[in-house]
Amino acid sequence: MAQHKIAKISDIPEGQGKTFTVEGQEVAVFNKGGQFFAIDNTCIHKGGSLGEGSLEDETVTCPLHGWQYNITDGKCLANPEAKLNTFTVTVENDEVCLEI
Repeated sequence: MAQHKIAKISDIPEGQGKTFTVEGQEVAVFNKGGQFFAIDNTCIHKGGSLGEGSLEDETVTCPLHGWQYNITDGKCLANPEAKLNTFTVTVENDEVCLEI
């Protein structure tokens, strides 16, 4: 796995997410209370961008049809057996880094 600097902390506002493409993979990165979490960007229902979804606590809601996922473990709330990949996020010197 390689670590990639993807953004400054200020690029991902508190309570929001942003989408990044790293090594050809779309990843949604969320800022929850100054902690950063990353999951696959694509909703398993109809392919909506989770990085554009709304974040409440640890739950992101897909903007297309309202499917919800936990940003800490990638589990779909409607079907806990369905799960998105999660990625390790670290912060170094004001830089958000993603491990892929």
